[in-house]
Amino acid sequence: MIIAFANRSYRHTLGLLSTLMLGVSAAWAGGEMNLAAWRLPPVSYPKDNPYSEAKAELGKVLFFDPRINREGVSCAQCHHPGMNWSNDQARAQIAGQILPRHTPSLINVAYNRSFFWDGRADTLEDCIKQHFNGMDISPDARDTVARIRLIKGYAPLFRKAFGKEAITEDTIAKALATFVRGITVTDTPFDRWVQGDEHAISDSAKRGFALFTGKAGCVKCHAPPFFSDFAFHQTGTNSIDPGRAEVTGRKEDRNAFRTPQLRQVAETAPYMHTGQKNSLAEVLRFYQNGGDVRGQSLQLRAFDLSEQESRDLIAFLRALSGPPIRIQVPILPRAY
Repeated sequence: MIIAFANRSYRHTLGLLSTLMLGVSAAWAGGEMNLAAWRLPPVSYPKDNPYSEAKAELGKVLFFDPRINREGVSCAQCHHPGMNWSNDQARAQIAGQILPRHTPSLINVAYNRSFFWDGRADTLEDCIKQHFNGMDISPDARDTVARIRLIKGYAPLFRKAFGKEAITEDTIAKALATFVRGITVTDTPFDRWVQGDEHAISDSAKRGFALFTGKAGCVKCHAPPFFSDFAFHQTGTNSIDPGRAEVTGRKEDRNAFRTPQLRQVAETAPYMHTGQKNSLAEVLRFYQNGGDVRGQSLQLRAFDLSEQESRDLIAFLRALSGPPIRIQVPILPRAY
């Protein structure tokens, strides 16, 4: 089983590296930065779960309903819309249980190539199923299915979204995934700048972008256009968490975690998979030091920035945040 995981991980990593190289290559034209390479493409939906308004609306209702698991915890409780679809806790807490990792924001998760900090799910639908099958809270997806079937108001919503298909683990995951894929931020000052508005970001942020793509080397992992290579890296964080190695069984994947995307990053503190960095300034100092302990990670290299350069780089990171996503909380279906 470990060999199968390892082979799969190797192929997956090769694919990610190819994508990264194409993205970085496209970002440079004639020795100059090609800003068009940073423009986000439209969100795509899988062939076996195409978009429909009925599915998105059903997914939204499910997302806010605390009745669908025995802990009485809705998706929105951890991925709070008012907190940029995450929360301000260092590590996720569900029903009094503290989990080992920070709750990642759902913003632009539609673009991810894998899911969870360790990449254990290949699709958003699979990620949702793993949640329902005991990864975090509910011990068995059958419990969630049974609870939804008992809420009479859900039957017409599922018929509208899926026709004659029953309320199943698959249809629940498809509806939730359709809703979550719509949680996107694509209109940041940076996005307006790369589309040609020279006044969308400050001169300080422009200098920060030059540092991001040059001296600081952030672009090596936070690649265009998603600000992520979607690969797994040993980030030098003090943690006993095995990270990607828990999935692949490979020693070289120990303490490796997926590179997060950065749009809306100024609004989604705390940071890192442990949630142990509370500000962008702390994160920047962490990378300048090459990790919590200098030289701890072979994948990090310490670098020096002046105070002005640090301010410029943070100004750029702040330019990656757009207006908050406003959403109306739905009325939940009647139980009887």
